[in-house]
This record gives sequence, C-alpha cells and structure tokens, in this order.
Amino acid sequence: MTNPVFLVGAFGLALVLTLMGFMAPAAVLSEIISVWNLSNAQAGWLGGALFIGYIATVPILTAYTDRIDPKHIYLTFAVVGAIGNFGFAFVADDLWSGVGFRVLTGVGLAGTFMPGLKALSDQLPPGRVQQRGSTYYSSFFALGSGGSILIAGVSAQYLDWQWPFAFAGIGGLVAFTIISIVLPAKQPEPVAKSMGAALDFRPVLRDRAVMSYVFSSFGTAWEVFSARVWLVTFFMFIQSRLPADQVGWPPPVWATLVALIGVPAAMIVGELCVRYERQKILMIVAIVSALLAGMIGVLVDGGYELTILLCLVFGISSYGRSAAINAGTIAAADPARRGSALAVLAFIGFSGGVIGPLAFGLALDTFGGAAEPLAWKIAMAVIAVGGIITLLSLHLGAKARKSRVTTV
Repeated sequence: MTNPVFLVGAFGLALVLTLMGFMAPAAVLSEIISVWNLSNAQAGWLGGALFIGYIATVPILTAYTDRIDPKHIYLTFAVVGAIGNFGFAFVADDLWSGVGFRVLTGVGLAGTFMPGLKALSDQLPPGRVQQRGSTYYSSFFALGSGGSILIAGVSAQYLDWQWPFAFAGIGGLVAFTIISIVLPAKQPEPVAKSMGAALDFRPVLRDRAVMSYVFSSFGTAWEVFSARVWLVTFFMFIQSRLPADQVGWPPPVWATLVALIGVPAAMIVGELCVRYERQKILMIVAIVSALLAGMIGVLVDGGYELTILLCLVFGISSYGRSAAINAGTIAAADPARRGSALAVLAFIGFSGGVIGPLAFGLALDTFGGAAEPLAWKIAMAVIAVGGIITLLSLHLGAKARKSRVTTV
C-alpha cells in the first residue's frame, strides 16, 4: 500500500470525510441565527470557533509528529472530531455550547489535517513526487470544505439543521477506518528525537523562507474562510433582491461551487509552482484574488450573473494558492523539523481563519447589517486584506532570499 497514487487518494478521501462538518454551519447559519437568536458578530464567533480549537492544539499535535508515530495522533483525534460533530448535532442548544463543540471539532481537525500531511509526506519519495503529493492532498481540503456546505444544505433541507453534523461525525469514524488500514506504522528518525525540545519552534521562526509561507498562509486563510463562512449568507442577500423566478440555484449550491472550483485550481497552481518560480506564481494569484474581492464588493448592486461569475473566479484565485503554500513550506523546511514547520504554519496560518470571519461579521454589523449593500461592500474589502497579506509576505520573503544570496 505504498504506491504514491494510492496513498494520496486514500489520504485525500479521509480528509474529505473528516471535513464533512467543517463548513456545515455556513449552510445553515441563517437558521442557527434565528433559532439561537444570534447577532452577526456572534455568528462570526460560531463560524470561527472551530479554528480556535484548531490553532490552540495544532502546534503541539503537529510538532510531536517529529517524535511519535503520526498514525497514533491521527486515529485518536479523528475520534475527537467525530465527538465534536455529534455533540453539536445532539447536545448544543445555544451559542456557547455550540462554540464549545465546534472548538472540539477543531481539535479533531488539528490532529488529522496537518499530521495527515506529515504522515503522507513521510511515505513519499523526496522531490517532485513529494511536492505533488502534498499539493494534491492539500487540494482535497477544498473538496471537503466545499462538499460540507453542499451536504449540509441538502440534508438540512430534507431533514433538520442538526443532521449535517451527525453525518459529519459518521464521516470522521469512516476516516479513522481508512487511515488505520492504509497507513503503515512509522517511528520517527532518531535525529528528530535528539533535536531539543519538541515544542521549541525558534529554529523554524528564524527560517525566513519557511516564515514567508507561514504568513502568506495567514492571509490565505483569512480570505478563504471568511468566504466559506459568509458566502451562503451573501448569496441569500443578493437573491433576496431578485424576483422569485430569477433566483436560480439555492445559496448552498453556489457556495459549494465556489469552494469546489478551488480543487482543480489548487492542483493547477501547484503544478505551475513545481515547474516555475513558486513565489512569483503565488504573488500573481494573490493580486488577482484581492482585486476580485474588491470588485465583488463594488459591484454588489450590479447584475446577479456578474456577481456569481466573479465569486466563482474568486474561488479559483483564493483557494488556488493554499495547497501550493503548504507544499512550499514542506520543501523549504528542514526534513528533521518538518513537523515543527507545519505546526507553525497551521498555528499562525489558520489564525486567519478565526480573525477573518470575525472581522467580516463585525464589518456587517458596523455598517448596517446583512440587509445593507454598503455593509457587504465593506465586508468584501475586509476579505481583500487576505490577498494583500499573502502578497506582502511572499514579496518580503523573496527579498530576504535575494539579499542572502547576494551577501554570500
């Protein structure tokens, strides 16, 4: 079972299953807001709660993949994530109980996504195979997060809003089964155990090449997850301004398409980054993404079809660079500290997934609420900040590398 194609496919399927509840709140957010009587800012907390659990634990769990078998970490926290989803479905009944179970779901993700990437990269031969495998695995994140919106929207339509989270819990248990079968046990190399404290991240923090990818990941997560949390609500807003016979597909379907279009986009961008200069490719994509977010806001009063088209292209540019950033981090990191590098990437990078959706919700509340076009214009400008952060971090990282080469 060490064939690279088989391993990447199996890990990708497991990732999709563990992500079934990832963006499920976005598909039923309006119903949760109504049932639990939430403000938009409180809904932003609910949307970002998963990331709180994620960033609080991912540095520890991912860093320790340099010390202990990643398989043990993955299997344990696949179960934790399933418990979080089941709890949100059957126990949560208000904002803070919901936040608590979403935090627990984030802890489960912390023990599966990046540790899964580390476990997979350890099984792949170094070089282009490893970079492609890492890119393709990370690309499945868009499939899982986008699919979670669609599954939640459809199942909530025919059942109730709690059922998407119950299905997500089942998905986590199936992922547990897959990885327990396909992933060989692998003890870390002795060198990794002798490199000081497992949670000493100072060597990684001093590595400018790695940190340029880390901060670019922060900007990408800010942008991607603001869109993931709020796009369904945004599409509901623009559809509410249309005659009933012009509405078209439901908002969860459009939001899913925006997410799913990121899967092939991420693979294409990743392949371009393998063939050409990674930093330049990613900077170009980041510029396009920031411009598109701004255009969506400016044209929120424009045509419905144009807005949908811009959102789809935005899905390409926003998520298209995420997987390539993960692969770039792996390529730039010291192999013996790869787990620590991914831990820093996950902690700082995914912090954008907390701050972005919250900033978006605050912008809506500050400028008139979700029924006010001006509020959506400002909120879309908030999303554009993510692309600018990505651009600046990669640009400064490239300048640092050039200065080092010139000095040498």
